[in-house]
Amino acid sequence: MTVYRFDGSFEGFLCAVDYCLDIGDTQPEFIRDGDVQAVGLFAGEVREVATLRECALTLRKRFVEAASQEAFATARYAFHSHKTGIELLLWRYLTLGLQVGRRLCLMLAEEPVHSVNRIARQVSHEAHKYKGFVRFREVEAGFLYAQIEPEADILPFIAPHFVGRVGDRPWMIHDLRRNQAALYDLTSWRLIRDVELSAEPALSATEHDYAALWQRYFQRHAIAERHNPKLQQQHVPLRYRKHLTEFIIP
Repeated sequence: MTVYRFDGSFEGFLCAVDYCLDIGDTQPEFIRDGDVQAVGLFAGEVREVATLRECALTLRKRFVEAASQEAFATARYAFHSHKTGIELLLWRYLTLGLQVGRRLCLMLAEEPVHSVNRIARQVSHEAHKYKGFVRFREVEAGFLYAQIEPEADILPFIAPHFVGRVGDRPWMIHDLRRNQAALYDLTSWRLIRDVELSAEPALSATEHDYAALWQRYFQRHAIAERHNPKLQQQHVPLRYRKHLTEFIIP
């Protein structure tokens, strides 16, 4: 058994899949670069797979033409779940799509289609939630900064949304769980890794004032007679509130 190690990106994974297809390996294993624990699980040869954008685009085009753009988007969402074993599940999904073509999207009750679709929906749902739960705060350095701790790796899905919504200011959305951030410089956004805080960013004086106003507004406009914590938690689960300005006690 051969193990294929890629850089951890979706493009890198597509390159690994394309390499396996080229050499005819039907039982590959995949590990992400830096996943030391996973390496110990495999006794076979470990091959490094370089990430080449042209290679990834070629496989993408081939799969979309065979199956559909929707099926490819589903695979991409599922990959960013970072669930254990997702690479092998997606290998089966992608190779099945290349075999059965357009019928792939109709095989909803069969594996691996069922599992990939379920995981993709979970990631898509979380990304949609965070489009409303990201709270930017102005820091003394002069840009907007937001912290999130999502279950899935959703930065690639929400960053383009905020380029359109907050395109007049430079900003950073920091995924604390993965030590990575989406950084926008008024021209384009990019993903940067290994971003760790040595200290909490210092907020500007204006930010302190606006945060206090927003918290006061949120508290005073609540109707005591309609207080329903259970319903509130359904719409805004507790795990999101740590970084929501309106729930931070001043």
